[in-house]
Amino acid sequence: MKLVTFLVSGNSRIGAVVEKEQIIDLNYAFQAQLKREGKARFKEIAEAHIPAKMELFLQGGEDSLKYAKSVVQFALENPSSFDYPLVYQKRDVKVDAPLRNPGKIVCVGHNYREHILEMGRELPSHPVIFAKFANTIIGPEDDIPFYPISEQLDYEAEFAFVIGKRAKNISEEDALHYVAGYTIANDVTYRDIQRRTLQWLQGKTVDGSAPMGPWLVTSDELTDPSGLEIVLSVNGEERQRSNTANLVFTVQKLVAFLSNLMTLEPGDIVLTGTPGGVGVAMNPPVFLKEGDVVRIEVDKIGVLENRVRISMQNLKVKSYIDSIQTSLDNILLTVKDLSVDEIRWKPSENEWSILQILSHIGEATLFWLGELDQVLEKPGSEWGRGLDDPARLAAVENPEQLDVQQVIEKVQQLKGAVREKLSGVSDDRLSEQNPHRNFAKFGNKSVSFLIEHFLVDHINGHLEQINRNLSKLNKNF
Repeated sequence: MKLVTFLVSGNSRIGAVVEKEQIIDLNYAFQAQLKREGKARFKEIAEAHIPAKMELFLQGGEDSLKYAKSVVQFALENPSSFDYPLVYQKRDVKVDAPLRNPGKIVCVGHNYREHILEMGRELPSHPVIFAKFANTIIGPEDDIPFYPISEQLDYEAEFAFVIGKRAKNISEEDALHYVAGYTIANDVTYRDIQRRTLQWLQGKTVDGSAPMGPWLVTSDELTDPSGLEIVLSVNGEERQRSNTANLVFTVQKLVAFLSNLMTLEPGDIVLTGTPGGVGVAMNPPVFLKEGDVVRIEVDKIGVLENRVRISMQNLKVKSYIDSIQTSLDNILLTVKDLSVDEIRWKPSENEWSILQILSHIGEATLFWLGELDQVLEKPGSEWGRGLDDPARLAAVENPEQLDVQQVIEKVQQLKGAVREKLSGVSDDRLSEQNPHRNFAKFGNKSVSFLIEHFLVDHINGHLEQINRNLSKLNKNF
């Protein structure tokens, strides 16, 4: 079973990934099944056996897993039988890291033979362990933040396992019975910070330095963690390749060793080490940079892929990006189930259809991002345009010539464009003043005014316009 944590409407839920890129909401599916069976306290019973949070679910052990398996088919056969959706398309939700708040993240160093040799060390007699913390975890759809504290950002492909029940003084023979499942992690490391003291911790615990996912493959599905190929590439170039058969300390040995030192609890995560091929060991060393795409693939688990993005220190700009992307998500969610006729419907001759609104959002947002580029490149330069701008008018005239799918895809692509353009704006640039080329009444306005008025407020205003259209549409049909 592939267990996943996903985000929908701002809520974190536990799900199961099934065929055709679908995700079952396990908690709601169980509630729906119990309600169908006439159970009066269906919500409380479901929350006890299949909680909505992965951390709590794992505490239920084999019993929770058994209930989870039993509701998948019910959800597939009755997707609309409850107050909330039971089945989602993967593209319609955000897949998060399987766990966000583990009690422990134990990392193992020097555990692949070839990596030990490339680092010029001898095989260890005991596992080398260190820690990461929950602040480091990001999901498979998140960017790896690159903070300006170092220029030596490095990757480390890791095969990881998650503890499924309390373990203390466990033998190697029994070890796998205490493993809930397996996932992929990237032990992102700031090398110079890691090496400035004997302890590695400070270079390993920077925020966002543990991408993890895409899901948790349960141990009843993946019964043997040995013999799995693990491959990491950067921008398509292979950098690391090995096999879990090359681990010096196997999963069984690590469970036995660690449980002899500490009590392992459900939800604890263990990263088993990285193969040879890390950037710092190359000649000359090669480190990650802005825009790099790091892809890790492990047999029988899947793929974890993240892009490196320079982290923004400007919280105001981040709030702009978050606001715009939330509005775009809400727009896409609002229109995703509408028919072509509904999207093309006009409330009146003088009002835009939803399709025209979407087309205008796409064109206008790209225009204002271009204006933002201009004033950032040449401070004090003019910005703005007239109301008869041909590109603006072309976006809404002749709506019968607009392709619905292309217009929606353009709006979807705006999320990446907004993040890319705005992430380069720093604190001191927001207050720069620039004159409007057409309207004296605007006078000189700051970069922050341009972003707030023509991006944030503009998109929010059109979201309200779409909702008004829907309200009128519902009254007419």
